[in-house]
Amino acid sequence: MILIHNLSKVYGQNTVLKNISMRFDEGKIYGLIGSNGCGKTTLMRCICGFSQPTSGYVVVNGCLIGGRSALRRNPELAKADAGIISRVSDFAPNTGVIIETPGFLPHETGLQNLMLLAAMSGRADRLRTRRAMIELGLDPDEKKPVWKYSLGQRQRLGFAQAFMEDPDVLILDEPFNAMDKASMEEVHDLLQRFKAQDKTVLLASHSAEDIARACDVIYEMEDGGLHLVKQ
Repeated sequence: MILIHNLSKVYGQNTVLKNISMRFDEGKIYGLIGSNGCGKTTLMRCICGFSQPTSGYVVVNGCLIGGRSALRRNPELAKADAGIISRVSDFAPNTGVIIETPGFLPHETGLQNLMLLAAMSGRADRLRTRRAMIELGLDPDEKKPVWKYSLGQRQRLGFAQAFMEDPDVLILDEPFNAMDKASMEEVHDLLQRFKAQDKTVLLASHSAEDIARACDVIYEMEDGGLHLVKQ
């Protein structure tokens, strides 16, 4: 579950997010639509902990995101939300993320890249990593370095990274970029399986068609706020 409370983000004179309060529950796929630059990516970065909001806070599965900075901005949390917040972390725990273009070591293979990431997190073994690649239509035994991958292959490798640790939450920004029809079908199937496990999925795209097909609940981001489109 993702809980957002009075979240705002200001860059200089530009207010990108305006007092957003929202709850994304388990067992549903949520979609964010809106034009490029409307704030979708900024919101996702705040949810993950990659960017600090100017005010407000985010809680992911009971964990206050943003570490001590979040507590300094919201001192009332120490008492008021003791039933909602069980711990504090700089980044969203057990969360699979694709934000912007996935970055990998160009001269390593896909499997080598994922195994390095798995070793850092300690949450995925070799078998699970290989299975994630196969489910996304990638050959874990292929010796081709990532710099020779097509854009679609890199995107699928990003999905494998997001899925391989069996996360409780998925945060996916423009996940269908550069994907062919067959790859999109595979990802749709995986998202439905993820949803069936009572996990939380949040997708963002400028393509209303992609979001409409994949999501149960859809919000449009406009003027720094979220407006319900489909429920």
